[in-house]
Amino acid sequence: MNVTFNLISEKWIPCITSEGQFIEVSLRDLFAEAHEIREVSCETPIQSAAILPLALAILHRNFGPASAREWGKLWRVGKFDRERLDTYFEEWYERFDLFHPERPFYQSTVDGAIPDSLIHIVHTSANSAALFNHENELAGVKMPLAEAARQLLASRLFHTGGAGPSAGKGKGRYYFKDSSFARGVIFWARGKNLFETLMFNLIRYTDEHPILNTVQDMPAWEMEDPFERREIPHGYLDYLTWSNNRIKLIPEMDGEDVYVREATVVPALELSKDFISLQKRHNKVTRGKKTAYPPLRFTATKALWRDYHTLLPYDDDDKLPAVIRWCAMLVGYELDDDHVIQLMATGMSTDPGKAKIYFYRREFMRLPLHLLRDGNQAKNDIDAAIKSAEKVDKALWGALDRLVHHVMTKTLGDELPSKDKQSRDARGKLIKQWNAQERFWIELEPRFWPFIDELIKDRDRALDQWQDDLKRIARDSLEHAISLAGDTPWAWKGGIAARRQLQAGIKKVLN
Repeated sequence: MNVTFNLISEKWIPCITSEGQFIEVSLRDLFAEAHEIREVSCETPIQSAAILPLALAILHRNFGPASAREWGKLWRVGKFDRERLDTYFEEWYERFDLFHPERPFYQSTVDGAIPDSLIHIVHTSANSAALFNHENELAGVKMPLAEAARQLLASRLFHTGGAGPSAGKGKGRYYFKDSSFARGVIFWARGKNLFETLMFNLIRYTDEHPILNTVQDMPAWEMEDPFERREIPHGYLDYLTWSNNRIKLIPEMDGEDVYVREATVVPALELSKDFISLQKRHNKVTRGKKTAYPPLRFTATKALWRDYHTLLPYDDDDKLPAVIRWCAMLVGYELDDDHVIQLMATGMSTDPGKAKIYFYRREFMRLPLHLLRDGNQAKNDIDAAIKSAEKVDKALWGALDRLVHHVMTKTLGDELPSKDKQSRDARGKLIKQWNAQERFWIELEPRFWPFIDELIKDRDRALDQWQDDLKRIARDSLEHAISLAGDTPWAWKGGIAARRQLQAGIKKVLN
């Protein structure tokens, strides 16, 4: 069976145009029409995120840039040099064929590997149970070649570690390590169109930036052996196209149509544990004599904007996403202080050290570039504002606990002592059922972004308004809980005590 599907010429990347039209484009057209495309829009956030490293590796290979000045020349043109890219694609055309007989794109075979459902090339069956609940049905899903290509890219970056089924059970079974983007939130900058998005993320590329780049640094498709054993990438292009696993798509015929139902996946390269991802926010954690840099993660209980202050540079030792420092460098050169970009945060929700995947997520956060250039005052104010909100949240919890104590004590009497574990659990469940704290954070988020914008215009006014918002939203959230507590005398009494406690807590926090 002679099958070919070349990513340079075939249409496989879903996009939204500037006019809102949904289209699929080839890799060549992605660059040629980038200024007319709003964004890449695949089936899942991690698929969309996986397109960018591929595109950036191609752009870096052809355009650098080695400095902000070189970047500015590309930026001012407003679109990519199609002739230059066409020359590059002509040189490496065969290496972009998914089913090339010798060098299939991003793939390699391993003798003895057992094929598995294509849906499991991103996560093994044990890891994907929360995302795919009908595995027996999905095991037979046939994917068009375009969709299989997108799954292939997502697998290289987001494959989660754990035991895999490819080599059976027991002795000889494969155990996978997390791919480079699998844990933690991945940050890209987002522009008004795809050209701006790619340009913002086209950071300085030299022998020493953004990491040490050797003469061997090149995209995987240009390498003689991309699976040559190593723990540290040869450079940034090697990192962007890193081969964490050996994957091989298996094409099948259905009449005249070609599809992919299965693939083999076995472990390949493993990044050093000390390697710091350039797209993540790594926070320094010191315990005793040991220092670690775990990445910022998505969680179901905490919105990402509550960690906004950790994304602003304080000193050169901060392990920030590289794009944030790059945009800070561009301010004053090619971008004005009043320019606003969006941070695009993509990733999965997982527990540290565990394989289970809870959800995929993509969020957008405004980043006025003046925050990157105006010293530490605004950054300290934002840090203090978020910490004040967390303290008010604790004061709200104390008020809710006082309310639930009155309600449950009167209802249950001495049958449920107030300090034993069973009582604490019951009280916690009732507080959670009232949903007041979740309501507090949900109502606060729309007030956070105006606070950011106002901070530079009128600092005192912004800080005063933020405190007013904290007070009002905390009180409204408590009143919501009081309304759910009932209209009994003990609920009324509890409401009075809870209001007093919240007022005292807010006064202590906000001075």
